[in-house]
Amino acid sequence: MYDPERRWSLSFAGCGFLGFYHIGATLCLSERAPHLLRDAHTFFGCSAGALHAVTFACSLPLDQIMEILMDLVRKARSRNIGSLHPFFNINKCIRDGLQETLPDNVHQVISGRVYISLTRVSDGENVLVSDFHSKDEVVDALVCSCFIPFFSGLIPPTFRGERYVDGGASDNVPLLDAKATITVSPFYGEHDICPKVKSTNFFQVNVTNLSLRLCTRNLYLLSRALFPPDVKVMGELCFQGYLDAFRFLAENGICNGPQPSLSLSSEDMESEATPLCLENSSLVGDKLPASLCLTAVPWDESIRETLSPKLSTVLSEAIKDRDGYLSKVCNLLPIRIMSYIMLPCTLPVELAISVVHRLVIWLPDIPDDIQWLQWATSQVCARMTTCLLPSTR
Repeated sequence: MYDPERRWSLSFAGCGFLGFYHIGATLCLSERAPHLLRDAHTFFGCSAGALHAVTFACSLPLDQIMEILMDLVRKARSRNIGSLHPFFNINKCIRDGLQETLPDNVHQVISGRVYISLTRVSDGENVLVSDFHSKDEVVDALVCSCFIPFFSGLIPPTFRGERYVDGGASDNVPLLDAKATITVSPFYGEHDICPKVKSTNFFQVNVTNLSLRLCTRNLYLLSRALFPPDVKVMGELCFQGYLDAFRFLAENGICNGPQPSLSLSSEDMESEATPLCLENSSLVGDKLPASLCLTAVPWDESIRETLSPKLSTVLSEAIKDRDGYLSKVCNLLPIRIMSYIMLPCTLPVELAISVVHRLVIWLPDIPDDIQWLQWATSQVCARMTTCLLPSTR
């Protein structure tokens, strides 16, 4: 919880493809309370939250981060079975995107300021990493933090010679001081910045430090964390993040008028619209319009324009249709029906091609990975033996 008398931090929850929510929330904070980001002591992140924390700490423009995520969603949705298609290698997409996007001195920029949540495979313990010596170490840590067993692959990636998987398996909302940390999550729950559900259902669970309200909307969001919906739905999620951050600022009395965002270029700052006077606006505190309090935020252009012209511009550009004529033809209903009918014939061929391609890439790492598989198998067998045949005194 935010306390102006103490040094505060921000923690971004792991959420898969729902990372668009973090972009909207961060954009709102940078426009209306830039000191919360500028003076933040540390940033914590897990999985997609770690990706967002690192890219923001490197001062990458939020519209560029949005475009990178949109491209990833389009790649995941370009095949019939989405992110489960063998041609979609999410680990490679993340690694290549980070190598291309992050600056060469990223390790110097984020060391001591950004904490990445990892789960150590050997004992299942959570590890917070903040000290980096090279850009490759930062990329390795982020890939490990985003690795979901079986969904991302069978063999976990390594960081400094140790195997790690998604930090969400042990701590999905990492923090050191709960009273001085602003938590951000796209799931309905009890975090500082998160969607709020107006219901008599007060049941909630806490899974690896992630607060989850027991509601159908959360079930939908959990499924979309791995299987992304249409880009327009992702744009709505970004808009939801902006509104929830706005609500958090208003409820805590720290909401100011829009100011130049911390991650905008000088040209964007000059083109910003005239700041909105929130003191006289109906978009403050308990006077939020009813449409902003709904469980699912409507795609309302007027609300977006009123709240943030920058947000409206970024979302409009991000969801713009970039498909060529061939792609539009392939998306016609008869063509899509035919592609699904032929899937039992085409999928085995595509799977074989993908296996051969990944095997060639895997060749240099085969000895180490085989050795780790032997160790993992022995550990599983030992634990099963202990459970099935407990020692008697």
